[in-house]
Amino acid sequence: MPVAPGNPITINQQTVYRIQQMTGIVVGGGEPVLNFSTETLLSILNPDQMVSVHFNGTVLPRQSFLDKCNRLQNIRYVFSIDGVGKRFEYLRWPAKWDRVVKNVLWLREHAPDNVQFGLNITISQLNQHYLTEIIDWVDQTIPCNKQGKTTHVSYNQTGDILTQKYLDELDKKRNQNWRESFPLAVESIT
Repeated sequence: MPVAPGNPITINQQTVYRIQQMTGIVVGGGEPVLNFSTETLLSILNPDQMVSVHFNGTVLPRQSFLDKCNRLQNIRYVFSIDGVGKRFEYLRWPAKWDRVVKNVLWLREHAPDNVQFGLNITISQLNQHYLTEIIDWVDQTIPCNKQGKTTHVSYNQTGDILTQKYLDELDKKRNQNWRESFPLAVESIT
């Protein structure tokens, strides 16, 4: 259910009532921290509701966002990371890996103590051979939150939908080379 299309600061009362009846809520997008309605939502949730906020990691939240998260008992920041280094930059183009790592590290240090961390990996034909690389990065970078709760990793799967022709055309537009970024995937993509 879209909470508040158009990025308003307020949310209508009927929607507020419906949200407060839910046991949990997932706040998604590319970067929900850019939406005013996300902060409004965080301020109206019951403190015991389960909340997952999905980030792509390219933007840091405002302090007011972090303050609103502090009152929630069960909140998780979930980062959408499907690769590391150049593989991340290919899959999450035009995002830059160094920027995302810097932002994740900043959030690890500055998020309220109650915030748990998660990682959501979308598995595709390109990155399926590199999942260990991602998990190793999680274990080294955000293994747990300040209270020692282990970072939760979840997965989505796209299926075998990519073709060499599609990726080659995409590479021309982006000035990239999928074969260099994902050499282990070359044989499995026709």
